[in-house]
This record gives sequence, C-alpha cells and structure tokens, in this order.
Amino acid sequence: MEKKYWTFLISIFAGIVSGALVSELLKMILPTGVVKDFLTYSVNFGLDPLGINLGVLKFTFGLTFSFTVVSLLFLIAVIYYFKWWL
Repeated sequence: MEKKYWTFLISIFAGIVSGALVSELLKMILPTGVVKDFLTYSVNFGLDPLGINLGVLKFTFGLTFSFTVVSLLFLIAVIYYFKWWL
C-alpha cells in the first residue's frame, strides 16, 4: 500500500510540473486572445522572500506556488488515471 501512496504523490507532482511546462509553451505559441488568457491564467500563493544579511553571508528564503488552468487540468487527468490503480 505504501508503494502506491508514493507513486501517487510522485505522479501528482509530475502532473503539476508537466502542466506548468505546457502552460509556458502555450504562452509562447498561442496568439493573444481570450483562449490564451484563460489557459495561462495563474494563481500565485506562498511565502514572501525573507532576507537575512549577516555581513559576510546573505540568505534568502521563500516559497511560492503558481497554478494555471492547464496545470489544474493535468492534475485532474492524473487523479482520474490513478483512480483505476487505487
């Protein structure tokens, strides 16, 4: 059962990443219009970058997620595909 769990999580991650890749490709390929605006619309959320300056060292920490409509469609496709496996 644990193997299916990790496979499912890795597949979800791969679906989101491949959806983001396709979304970036669509931004370059599609002409300006409603379809391009809809498919590449993104929602961003996360933590703002936090900078720490120690004089000699500088650290910056932050984490931001960006979801597009295409990445959501890829995520739904992965979940639909894996419902047969679980």
